[in-house]
Amino acid sequence: MDLAREIPLLRDLPLETQTVVLRILLVIVVLGVVWVLRRAITTVILSPVSRMTKSSNNTYDNLLLEALRGPINLIIISVALAISTSILDFGPDLQHYADLVARSLFIAAITFVFYNVVRLFAISPSVIWRTTGVRIEERLLPFISTVLRVFIVVMGALIIINEWGFDVTGLVASFGIVGLAFSLAAQDTAANVFGFTAIVSDNPFDVGDFIVTSAAEGTVEHVGIRSTQIRKLDQSLVSVPNNLMTTAAVTNWSRLYKRRLDFFIGLTYDTNSRQIRQIIEKIKEMLLSREFVDPESVVVRFVTFGGSSLDIRIICYVFLADWNAYIAETEAINLEIMDIVESMGLDFAFPSSSVYIESVPRPKKRSTQQMKRYTPASEQAANILRGEEPRESDEPDQANESASND
Repeated sequence: MDLAREIPLLRDLPLETQTVVLRILLVIVVLGVVWVLRRAITTVILSPVSRMTKSSNNTYDNLLLEALRGPINLIIISVALAISTSILDFGPDLQHYADLVARSLFIAAITFVFYNVVRLFAISPSVIWRTTGVRIEERLLPFISTVLRVFIVVMGALIIINEWGFDVTGLVASFGIVGLAFSLAAQDTAANVFGFTAIVSDNPFDVGDFIVTSAAEGTVEHVGIRSTQIRKLDQSLVSVPNNLMTTAAVTNWSRLYKRRLDFFIGLTYDTNSRQIRQIIEKIKEMLLSREFVDPESVVVRFVTFGGSSLDIRIICYVFLADWNAYIAETEAINLEIMDIVESMGLDFAFPSSSVYIESVPRPKKRSTQQMKRYTPASEQAANILRGEEPRESDEPDQANESASND
């Protein structure tokens, strides 16, 4: 070799030795060039870009740079391995395996690029919205990110296995059979997982909302992959499977922005029509003056003649979603209505009934035969009732009368 003749230390060596030493030197040179290239990429490209990204307000460019740093090093190593093995010329078999290793490293580097990019884009829904135009709930991001990363790793592994000459068709078919058996064995679990994705994507409720379903009623404390935990009013914790939550009707009381107030008041029948008109106007003015009452929803009408009252119906919406605040506002409205009724000298009616007696029937006089059925102790009382025997209060008068006759 001409290059070996130019090196004094290699001139006197045998030809085969010169070839081996020269190839080793070339490998060392290639590795040095690769190391210099890696340092150059790091110093000339990555370091300035890293300083620029740190000085910027955007945090995603820093993360993107960190995501690409490791795969770039792996790509450089694969290129160095391919060049080194081609220079050393270990033979066709070893060269073939060295090329397979180099290609596998390159494929692994590309796989990890996509892996890190998926991890980066799953940071917030705003990034996904800006890049894809798709809105995804933040609670669904960890699940989607995990599924995508597992898919990317599996695809990268299949491509590497295919590069090594193995038939991946049977492997994919076996995965399908295993997946079918797993889905049949874990049908409920799979239904709950899909229920979780439906809950997160549709977002019928959030953690902390008060909901009413056919399965439970209470405050949502946790939405998991398998079940949703609800704290009931008696403070017991209920875990409802997600597939039941997706098929049930859910009433979310925490999503209210106003509540309906609808009730009746009854006035006594001695209230005349003029007073009815006045009290309707006063109640309506009172409701329109309140801060949280929707003025367009106020309805105060004399609706019916009740069984014991003149009924006035009051309807309005209150801009209070919180239950305690709504109850406090209802209490204040009720007290205002009581003040209005008292100021007008009127009374609330309550259920009552009047009984009119036209005549009182006289007691029937009992016969002598009936009176004889009394016991001896009560015969005197019976005679007194018949008027046949004088009462004790009449004896002094009879005695005085006999004395005067004497």
